Amino acid sequence: MRVGIVAKTEFPPALQAVRKILRMLAGEEALLDSRLAEKLGKRASSPDSFKNSDVIVAVGGDGTVLLAQRLASGVPVLGVHMAGRGFLADVEPKDLVRAIKAMKSGQLQVVERERLVATIKKRTLPHALNDVVVCHVDTGRTVDLRVSVDGGVVMEMKGDGVIVSTPTGSTAYARAAGGPVLDPFSEAILVVPVCPTQTRLHPLSVSADSKIAVEVTSPGRVARVNVDGNQAATISAGEKLVVRRSDVPARFFVWGEFYTKLRERL
Repeated sequence: MRVGIVAKTEFPPALQAVRKILRMLAGEEALLDSRLAEKLGKRASSPDSFKNSDVIVAVGGDGTVLLAQRLASGVPVLGVHMAGRGFLADVEPKDLVRAIKAMKSGQLQVVERERLVATIKKRTLPHALNDVVVCHVDTGRTVDLRVSVDGGVVMEMKGDGVIVSTPTGSTAYARAAGGPVLDPFSEAILVVPVCPTQTRLHPLSVSADSKIAVEVTSPGRVARVNVDGNQAATISAGEKLVVRRSDVPARFFVWGEFYTKLRERL
């Protein structure tokens, strides 16, 4: 078995957990990213090698799981929850040994979660597990946006920006901006305005098969496009960002139950 391992390297308990995992994986091929390998005094694996992993173990929080998804799209991820209120890392430290044994023996179910893909002028951006966000290129400034769903305009807004979120991402930035929490396997996409000046604008839940278009309508303004928290592109007035369901879902090992986790962490 080829096991990719990524971790929150600045958090000592995460490094301790990785050492335990490596002991349990003796005899298997373990791949370590450069930051983790440096912390442990081991040889680093190339970023491309993670794409050929059988599984990835992500030790940290939601950001660590998102990193794992970027390194190896489509490879099933086992997330170990070490910090914060994350929803993507299911395994608690007390269950680590049991979870790794179950993963090695093939006893864990793998499920798929929807992702989003955005395009600008035929350029395809990285796929998003949580969300695609359009905001002013300068933090703290507002931008005028037009949001359409399947060709019909649903929002003409001025504000900090707009979030287009998967059900998985509904517990992240979209929730902080006032959106509802969705079951991670819901057939829906969320459209959530961020700090709009119009008080009557509300979050929308649309069909998972919808195409959401976002245009900058402020003359001369430039907006930033963030994918899962990382800047991926900019768009100017007159340009259109189109977001739709990705054909390549994310894959996760099942550990725990969503509504129990929701109650505990919120």
